[in-house]
Amino acid sequence: MARVLVGSVDEIQEGTPVFVHSGAMEIAVFRLGDEFRAYRNRCPHQQGPVCHGTITGTRVASASSGWKSEWVREGCVLLCRWHAMEFDLETGERIRGRGERLRSFPVSVTDDQVFVDVASRSPNARRRAATPLP
Repeated sequence: MARVLVGSVDEIQEGTPVFVHSGAMEIAVFRLGDEFRAYRNRCPHQQGPVCHGTITGTRVASASSGWKSEWVREGCVLLCRWHAMEFDLETGERIRGRGERLRSFPVSVTDDQVFVDVASRSPNARRRAATPLP
């Protein structure tokens, strides 16, 4: 297993991704409370550096709000600054999309150090047979 050291748990703050490299591939690590997520810094839409976007929330209207728009998921949405696509930082899935998702990697914490396993994909990642990601 190829692991890349990201840094100590205390060095990774919510709202600010930490970037690491594995060869030519750039990976961003995000802190969500006490958990960490790692995604390749490449938007599935047009391959731009999505992880340099804004960490924000999103607006939704639902039956529970009487179909009034509400601001939700603050700090859990990555907004791509090129085309305003929103990605759920917990799952990597595009919000209001057609199944696109960010390529994810497993993250582990050992002795207060955060590592990304760049040799495999995260267990929750789905492969798309028609367009495999490099």
